[in-house]
Amino acid sequence: MNQKQLEDSIFEAVSDAMGREWTIEQKQFIENNSELQSHLKEWLNNSLSDTCWHPDNYKIVRDLNTPSNFSPPTMLEDEDTHISF
Repeated sequence: MNQKQLEDSIFEAVSDAMGREWTIEQKQFIENNSELQSHLKEWLNNSLSDTCWHPDNYKIVRDLNTPSNFSPPTMLEDEDTHISF
């Protein structure tokens, strides 16, 4: 998949009614692309109420806002992610 197709498939996963989880390839692409991260943060803020976000995708984008030197308490790591719509 080329970069444009990969980016399109990432946004498709959070805009279709299926709420599909991103693939490993998509997650790696997000991790290495700060511009895409910014777009996803904006997308999250503007589309959270449409219920198309898979909980794992939501957690990835939510955690992009967490400073890298921050470690969440261990008791919270295994909790289910609650998306507040």
